[in-house]
Amino acid sequence: MTIHIDLTAEEILEVKTGLYSRVELTGMSLNQNETESVSWTKLKLNRTQLCINYVNNGTGSKCYSDCCRKARFYLNQNTLILENVTAQDEGIFMETIVRRNGTIKSQNFTLIIQYPPNATEIVVSQTSSTSLTLKCEVSGSFLQLMWKKERVPILEKHRHSFSDRNQTLHISNISSSDYGTYSCIVSNAYGESEQHINIIDKNSTVNQGNGYSGKTQTGQILLSSGFTVMGVFVLSMFYGLYKYHHRQRVENGRTTDEGDADNVLGIYQEVPDPVEVTPLPYVYTDFIKPKEPDQASATAQHFEDFGYSEVGPTSCSAETVVQ
Repeated sequence: MTIHIDLTAEEILEVKTGLYSRVELTGMSLNQNETESVSWTKLKLNRTQLCINYVNNGTGSKCYSDCCRKARFYLNQNTLILENVTAQDEGIFMETIVRRNGTIKSQNFTLIIQYPPNATEIVVSQTSSTSLTLKCEVSGSFLQLMWKKERVPILEKHRHSFSDRNQTLHISNISSSDYGTYSCIVSNAYGESEQHINIIDKNSTVNQGNGYSGKTQTGQILLSSGFTVMGVFVLSMFYGLYKYHHRQRVENGRTTDEGDADNVLGIYQEVPDPVEVTPLPYVYTDFIKPKEPDQASATAQHFEDFGYSEVGPTSCSAETVVQ
């Protein structure tokens, strides 16, 4: 029997489908009465693997290897259906039709698995003290990219603008109202991916994962406020003033350990609160003339020797002493 190969009928078709989807590879039209057999072969990495072979003698089709788990062949439509395709199914599928007259026709299908885009990270840069730029890094092709702040879409107006197919968000005249969680959501016909980043003030309490269809990645950026620069400037001035006074006092033969150095720098020691002291109602008996008659003469002589006069009736009074 002579076999004729119809090369003019050979075609290469490219079929794109999403991951874990269902794909139909429909071959050439055929006349079942004239068809001897139909076979589907998988070509990948220089390997040929028979997937399904149909013989038109009443025995039907037979599947081989991994194709039995997900492939089905329908003669009426001349269609090979693959369910739940993965990266392992990507490659070339070749259909070969053998007619009863010995003619062979073939057709190739290149199966390409499409994936959702992957938002890998958000890169933040503070271009000036009043402007901020956020760029959403994406791997894979995407049809749409949307920015949100606290899950609310950001519109291009006033202080917000976009560039690079919406991948870059520009914010001008930043203020405390711009702090919060920013999200970029990318999508195509096969799924979506999103990325989050939290932008907070540097003085606030501090708080990026990757995925598809709801799986997100989060990071955090701290923005320094203008008060930080001002604080460093003030501290530098204070330190310079301190070093200047210290050098002057060393040149004059004194150190900052002396009390006057504290006064120059405006540093004072704490003075304790005044303590109220109540003197005891006691009068030295050496200065009081005794009442006993037998001591009168000795006392009088004592006062004369030291030039004291007699002390009259005494009374007690309280005084406050400030130490």
